[in-house]
Amino acid sequence: MKRTTKLFAALGALAVLPLAAVAQASATTDPVGFVTITTLSNSDTIFATPLAQPEVFRGSISTLSSTTLTASGTPGWTPGGFVYAAGSQSNTYYVRFRTGTKAGCFYTVTANTANTLTINLAGDLLTGAAAGDQFAVIPYWTLGTVFPASAVGTAFQNSTNAAVRQTEILLPNVNAVGINPAVANTYYFSNLHWRIFVSGQSGLVLDDTVLPPDSYVIIRNKGFTGVITVMGGVVTTPQTTPVNSYASNKQDNFIALSYPVPVSLNNSGLFTSAASSTNIVRSSANAALRIDEVYVYDNTVPGINKPSTTYYYLNGAWRKFVTGGSVVDSGNDIIFQPGSGVIIRRGLDASGPRSVNWTFTPPNILP
Repeated sequence: MKRTTKLFAALGALAVLPLAAVAQASATTDPVGFVTITTLSNSDTIFATPLAQPEVFRGSISTLSSTTLTASGTPGWTPGGFVYAAGSQSNTYYVRFRTGTKAGCFYTVTANTANTLTINLAGDLLTGAAAGDQFAVIPYWTLGTVFPASAVGTAFQNSTNAAVRQTEILLPNVNAVGINPAVANTYYFSNLHWRIFVSGQSGLVLDDTVLPPDSYVIIRNKGFTGVITVMGGVVTTPQTTPVNSYASNKQDNFIALSYPVPVSLNNSGLFTSAASSTNIVRSSANAALRIDEVYVYDNTVPGINKPSTTYYYLNGAWRKFVTGGSVVDSGNDIIFQPGSGVIIRRGLDASGPRSVNWTFTPPNILP
């Protein structure tokens, strides 16, 4: 799979963007660029957005309560302007903490006033967040913004009907418990819009379906090679993603990084030290009894439901699973390519059910 990354702005450049119909303020954003990704014919491609949608606001917290934060100053937001409304407000927005204890965490906006944001914590707590922490308000990528109608024939194919779907986008079931779950939903593009492959619902327009920044989708092409171009902001702050585990069963976590740079096992922070109780991937006793695993798919290899490469941690180093076990240190292997994702399979966890936050801090990726 071919990838091309280009940054449009140098380090320190500032972009001032009007908040059309949402707020009467401006936003300072990270540099912007684009990434192109080729998806193979008759193949599955693991795809994630390697850049963010442009920020519509960046500021700091004045005060906060359990689920509501008040912005410093007078941002002048339009009340309700950050709340999705089918047919009139197509964006769903999220708050991303840029600094402080919660740096890298993101939460969906469910309500707003002229200077407050109410967010859905999805079971999390804002413990440790404080006045002065910086945050940004960002629209999620959606099916319609990553794969717009104008990209038909270039990024994906149009389907004439639901029975013969030329390009499918499969969303992993991130809420499923266990391993190898069926996909949550399958989408296809037909008659100018994205549709869901569900009996009786093919008429629904689902262009506004959210694509989370820390997970991926599977693009399944049939007889078509696509080129996807994603243009957006270069994320320069950490990303924090919860990784789930359970006491009685293994658990698959569908993970992606929203950065336009390759990341190796050694640089991923999935294992930090033998003494850490919050390693995302714990050290295994031997190759046959692997506790936690990382499954990586090669998008340059054609095929549907293709096999993955399995990594695990053993005896102070990352190993690639091969018959008989491996003594080779595979820590420099790239597991996160720009615009792709992996499965982190957590083994049985005596402390489960629980979520362990994995915080990835990006390298200096700007020119």
